[in-house]
Order: sequence, then C-alpha cells, then structure tokens
Amino acid sequence: MVQRHSRREFLKITGVAAGGLALAACSSGTSSPAASAGASAPAGSAPAGGSINFLTWSDHFGEAALAAVKEQTGISVNVSELADNIDGFNKLSQVKGQLDLVSGDALWVPKYYDAGLVETIDINSFEVAKQLYPMAREFDFWTKPDGYLAYPWGWSPIQVVYNPKYVTGSPDSWEVMIDPKYAGKVVMENQPTDIMLFAGIATGAKDIYNMTDAELKTAQDWLRKLKPNVYKLVQQNNETVSALASEEAWLGTQNLGAPDRVKDAGGPEVVAMIPKEGTTGFIDGEMTVKEGANKALIKPYLEAAAQAEWVAQNFLDNGRPLLNEKAYKLLVDGGNQDKADRYLYNQPELALKMRLKGPAGNTDAYVSAFNEVFGG
Repeated sequence: MVQRHSRREFLKITGVAAGGLALAACSSGTSSPAASAGASAPAGSAPAGGSINFLTWSDHFGEAALAAVKEQTGISVNVSELADNIDGFNKLSQVKGQLDLVSGDALWVPKYYDAGLVETIDINSFEVAKQLYPMAREFDFWTKPDGYLAYPWGWSPIQVVYNPKYVTGSPDSWEVMIDPKYAGKVVMENQPTDIMLFAGIATGAKDIYNMTDAELKTAQDWLRKLKPNVYKLVQQNNETVSALASEEAWLGTQNLGAPDRVKDAGGPEVVAMIPKEGTTGFIDGEMTVKEGANKALIKPYLEAAAQAEWVAQNFLDNGRPLLNEKAYKLLVDGGNQDKADRYLYNQPELALKMRLKGPAGNTDAYVSAFNEVFGG
C-alpha cells in the first residue's frame, strides 16, 4: 500500500536557535515490546476514500497503522522518503500540489508558510489533538493569526552514540568523531548542513546559523578530519541503527532511543551522550500543502493515524519521545513506563530547551563547504 520513492533529490540545511541543551545522556536498557491495539476510527467517521501523497521521514508512520487507516477511512498513503528540511522545501517548491502532506522541523515550518507552500490548520478542531500534551498545541513558532502551522509529532536532541567495546575513555565531546583511532567506523545521516552545524558547534562558532567565512573554513577543516572516519553517510536513521547493531560502525549520530533500538536489532550495548559543546534538536510535525490536490483528506487521515494506540507503537519502534500524552498513558499501562521515562517521553517541556533546527542564513555556503570535502 505504501509506495516508496527515491529519497535523495536535494541537499539540506538546518539551523539552531541560541542556547544550550542540558539533557542527561541515556544509557541502554531493556523493554518488553507491548502490542499496540488497532486505533479506533473517530466517532461518527465514515470512509473518505482516495489517497494522499506524503513526504516524510521513515519514523513518521508505521505499515500497520497505514493499513488500519486504509480500512477505517478508505484513505491510502503514497510515501516519499524525506531526506531533510531543505530537501523537502526544495521539492515542494517544485512539485507543489503533487504533494498533500509534508513533515518539517521546528523553525523550518514557518519558512514553508512564509513561502506560501503550506497553509494553517485549526489545531483545536482535531478531535485527536485532545490527546496531545497541551503545550504541543501552543508552540509560538507555529502560531499565526490565521491558525497553527503543523500537526505536532515528536521531538529529540541529536546525540552521539558509541559502542564502548571499541570506543574507550567515556567520551563527552564531538572530538571523538574525528579521533584517528576510529577511521572508517563513523556512520551519520547524509544531511550536509546538519553535519556543518555539528562542525560549527564542535569548533566553537559564535552563531552556527550564520557562520562567518572564517568560521565556515574552521568547520570545514573539522570535516576534513571527520571524513576518513566516516564508514557511510546513510539515508535514514534506521540505517544508522543497523550499522551500529552489526558493528560495522562504532559511532554515529542518532535520536533518543538509540540504545534500545540497537539492542532490539540484535546489536551490542551502546551508550548515547550529549556532547559537552552542545547539539541540535528537533520538534517536528506534519504540514498541509496549500495547493495539495487531496488536502481535504488530511484531517480524516490524521484523525485516524495520530491516535494514541499508533503513536505508542511508533515510540516502541523508534524510541524518541512523541507529543501525544494519551500514548504515554498507554505505554505506562502496557508496562513500558521505564523505557518511556528513560527517553524523556513524560518531559516534553525539555523540547523547548533545545537548540531548535531552522534555516540558516546562507544555505549555499554551507552546502558548498560540505561538498568540497564529501563531494556533491
């Protein structure tokens, strides 16, 4: 039912807001998977029929959830995998109404709106939105006079994850990623400007959104030290998990939940840490495409697909916290409170303490600096 299309079509840039991130590093642990009951169709709903075209990341949907949505509403979903935010922005700018729903991070979402690519929603008109943490319906950066910019999904800081069997000394800095001892053992998502932002953080850039020419050169020099260590630049975060599980890679960048995901994939115990220099983070959601040919189906789709039962299962599958409070209660009732609490599901207020992703001032310069090292 889900059609996957080519994921990599454009390069990407993300930025981060000022301020640090003081989150405790998560260590690995065990949890017993809890089966998720099928989400019930909203009261009084009738099959809508048709299909929507959804540009998103691999952890924003589940096959079982989409099958249930199809049965409940008649709506099928054609998924195109999203590489990153500039990737999505550029693609939507080109195809416009050929897409209906697009995922985006934090401060990128207003950029879509300002460019006239997406339209607001009345978040409080969604029955399923009553399941959200109240704060998720009130992010000021998604609030416009005519409505809300995205249906909230999840959040996470980006961590460095490492295998302590091979990576010694309890590292606490981005510098571990460029240590020559780990040549060919680092895996990262192929997100050029995110990687440039990490380099800017690692090298002390004053404003990683707007690095000066000198700061960009310093960040690029850091990338040159990183490159020999990179085993692979992957397309989605589940590939990072696979590489860590197989021990083809010993280090990687990943969302909250990585230790459990690696272990569930048959891999070793790994450790996740927030580098002392800081990191970036995301709050993401689903945006309604202004010219979407099937946008009338988005509300019935989300009313079914964003139900707590499916959100709880998505957390068990992908590990990072989500913004559906009712799903947290289901996780607790299902014996998964330990895992949910370790990965901060019950502390959504921490999301607003992150350096939120958003567009940088000079995308081309960031992409060019990356490509000079890693190739375009």
